[in-house]
Amino acid sequence: MRRCWAKRGVRPTAPHANGFEWTYLYGFVHPFSGRTDVLRFDAVDIASFNAALSMFKARFDPADERLLVVVVDNAGWHRSPKVVVPSGVQLVFTLPYTPELMPAEHLWIPLKEGLVNRAWPSLQALIEPLDQRCV
Repeated sequence: MRRCWAKRGVRPTAPHANGFEWTYLYGFVHPFSGRTDVLRFDAVDIASFNAALSMFKARFDPADERLLVVVVDNAGWHRSPKVVVPSGVQLVFTLPYTPELMPAEHLWIPLKEGLVNRAWPSLQALIEPLDQRCV
């Protein structure tokens, strides 16, 4: 849900569902070129973050020729000692409570356009248009 324009005196309505199912996006952005890579997972946890880092490394530096710096926030699944950082990847942590410093934060606004203020009959019904927006 989010704010929307409406005529004065008219209360806009938005359909909603009372049950919740979740999907999570992991986004990687090259700050100079704007090249992005978005991965969808069923969970946001240490195992999913490890898998996302491995996929990122395999896609962008399979020959292990570069140093890839990944800026992450201070979420528990980013800071855990159980996080397996692939060789050639370095995690840099932002200051606490500074989402504006995250290059990937700007990805989410256009991804949400057209998907918000709607009720989806199932998670699968949401995933198809979400995947199309990610492309």
